[in-house]
Amino acid sequence: MKAPSKIVNLAEGQYKLITTNIEGGHMAHLEKMTKGTPRPIKRQPGRYDLAARGLALRMDIEKFKAWKSKQPPRPKEKPALTVTGNDPQTREIALKIIAKLSSEDYLAMDNKEPYYTPDGDAIHSLYLELEDIFKEERGVARPQGRTIVVGDLHGNFNDLWRIIQAWLSDVVDQGPKQNIIFLGDIVDRGPRQLECLILIMAYKAVFPKQVFIVRGNHEESDTCEDFQADMLARGYSDEAEQAIKLLLDLFEKLPSLGVIDGRILCMHGMLAVELTNEDLGVQADLSPAHFSDMARNMRWNDPSEEVVRISPNTSRGGGQLWPSKKIEETIEMLGVDFVLRGHQMMTNGVRRFANLPLATVFSSSFYCDEKNLGAVLFVDPEKNAIVPIFIVNMNDKIETQDAFDKRLAEGWKAKDYTATKEQTKMAKPNVKKNKKK
Repeated sequence: MKAPSKIVNLAEGQYKLITTNIEGGHMAHLEKMTKGTPRPIKRQPGRYDLAARGLALRMDIEKFKAWKSKQPPRPKEKPALTVTGNDPQTREIALKIIAKLSSEDYLAMDNKEPYYTPDGDAIHSLYLELEDIFKEERGVARPQGRTIVVGDLHGNFNDLWRIIQAWLSDVVDQGPKQNIIFLGDIVDRGPRQLECLILIMAYKAVFPKQVFIVRGNHEESDTCEDFQADMLARGYSDEAEQAIKLLLDLFEKLPSLGVIDGRILCMHGMLAVELTNEDLGVQADLSPAHFSDMARNMRWNDPSEEVVRISPNTSRGGGQLWPSKKIEETIEMLGVDFVLRGHQMMTNGVRRFANLPLATVFSSSFYCDEKNLGAVLFVDPEKNAIVPIFIVNMNDKIETQDAFDKRLAEGWKAKDYTATKEQTKMAKPNVKKNKKK
């Protein structure tokens, strides 16, 4: 069974991910057990986990149960999550879906069969609720306050589950303290595409003001052929296939743009020449039907240091390549502090482009058998900070603990993007990059 992850708030503005089988109120015991000098631990070759200290607590399930049985009663419970969706019946349906996908038995399946089978009536109710929610967003996702930014997942349910657990680890009466925004490419190529999609959509129905989804190029019907082929190969019933078609239709409703606190621009691909600062205003209506050409460009474009002017992206067969000078001019014209995007696999999970206020984040580790890290970004607009949090190979010595703590705490200052090389240095695993096949 894959162990979930928890965010431990170690200091003001400082977040670390620690992998553990210990749940909920036992986090205090976990923190005691993980204090001390980081030490190498034995792990299966090539396995990565979300962590920041070069340390993880891993027990097999029997040892964990034995340990848990000896622990004192749980301290004060965390407040129960208060769901904020519109329709009570749909909220209950969404919570049941989440419970099933989050069950210990299901998670223990790893990437093997049996797969999750969608219920037609449940997905239909979810579809109607989400259709209204996305319509209200008018083409722009607008998280306010602290936000976890998730890059491409491509059906990697294990990494998604750990990220979700980190997001839910800090809750108040109104729900999670921070928002979460997904930058698209939830499906295609991975072993658990449908499960990733349904879990995210269910959380969106439960927390519509805290969960946000931006459409990626693999959420286009003519691009997600792998997802559709995988669904056919599973041999679902006619009812389940109809449910999947409803989910595919939801792709057409998704925003192609996100704006955190009106200052941090989020999209799957890149900027588009059609985009203006008026499009970022709270009164703007960028519903999919209103800006299809611009939206498609924002899903397909890439930054490039190989071009000096905007050029066709022939390697993808669609979209454009943007040079650094044009990117800098456009960001200044839009009046935003930083641009966060996905769309490209980064060996180290996240990469800043040409020392500009532009970063690419990729959240699926071991993507297509590559030995890449995954990452998420923690955005704190109040502190003008963007903190990268990595999926780190525990066998690799990345740097001293003090240096790592300092970089994690500082992140990127959103208004000061002439950061030093040390501030923007990424954790590099001691692995050789596989050649593209």
